Amino acid sequence: MPTIRYPQLKQHDERDGLIANDALLMCFYMQRPNEQIAPAIIRALELFRERIHPYQLAWYNAGDGQAKPLDDSAWEAIRKETLDPGPETAAFIQMWDDPIRLGGLHVDYRGLDIIPLPWPDRKDDVSVLYLRLPTEYLEEQGPGQVRALALDLAAELPFNSGYVDFVLCSDSWDLGKALKLIHPRYPGVHLALNGANLRMNTWVDGVHWMNFLGQPVLGQLGGVASLRERLSLPGISLQEMSGDRVLITLGEQPVTGDQEEGQTLPMHRALARVLEPHLHHWKRPYVSLDPEEILRWERRFLD
Repeated sequence: MPTIRYPQLKQHDERDGLIANDALLMCFYMQRPNEQIAPAIIRALELFRERIHPYQLAWYNAGDGQAKPLDDSAWEAIRKETLDPGPETAAFIQMWDDPIRLGGLHVDYRGLDIIPLPWPDRKDDVSVLYLRLPTEYLEEQGPGQVRALALDLAAELPFNSGYVDFVLCSDSWDLGKALKLIHPRYPGVHLALNGANLRMNTWVDGVHWMNFLGQPVLGQLGGVASLRERLSLPGISLQEMSGDRVLITLGEQPVTGDQEEGQTLPMHRALARVLEPHLHHWKRPYVSLDPEEILRWERRFLD
C-alpha cells in the first residue's frame, strides 16, 4: 500500500506567525523516576539519532534558556548528566533540528526525580519521552520504516502507554485556534502540545495509528486475549511485547479521517469504545479551549 500524502496543516496568527503545524509524533509515558529509566532513555535516544538520517538534531537546550549547537561533546555531556543528574536526580533534555521551527524535529525528555510529585496539582505528572519528526519523514521513509523504528524504541522503554501518529502540534495557548484547523474535518489527526505533556498518570493519550499499552491499563482491560476478542475488525493488529505489554496498530499507516472523502475510521471507533474508561481528558484550564468544544473533540470517536 503506497504511503498517502498528508495535508499540510498550518495555522498562523494575526501577525502571520506559525502557531500550529503538522508532524509525526512518537510519545511514551512512564510512571517511573529518571534514576530508574535513564539508561533506557539514553539507549532510545542514541537509536533515534542514528535511525532518523538524513534528518539530524543540531541544537540543544543548554539549561540557560539558550539553544546551543549539538556536537559530539555536547551529546556526551547530556548523556552523562541524564545518567547522573545530581542530588535532585531529575533530568531534562530538549533537542531540535531548528529550535525556532514549529513542527520540525524535536526531542523533549522530562525525567522526574520522584513520582508522584508532592504537590496536589502535579500528582498526575509522569516522566515523558516526546519524539517529533517532520511529516516528510513519514512520507519519504514510509509507514513500515516508521513502525520499525517505533517498535525498536518502545522495546527499550518501560512505558505505561505510548503512541505514534500524524498530529497537529501547537503551544497550549494556541490550542483553540489549532483545533479549528482539524475539527470536524480531520478527526484522525491528533491534537498535541508542542512538547511533553507530563500530566498523564496512567491514562491513555487518545486513540492512534500505533497504540502502546502496558500496565496497569492492559491488565484492567483483561490482557491481550481479551483485547483480541474485542478488537476483531479487519485491519487491527495486536503484537505482544515483553514485560506484559502490547502494540495495537490500526491499519497500515496513519489516516486523517478526512470527512470530505467519507472516511469513517471504524478501527479508531472500535478501540475508543474499549479504551473509554482509561482515556486522558484535558484538566488544565487552557484559556484557549472552550470546555464543550474540547469535550466534543475528545469524544469524536464515541458519540
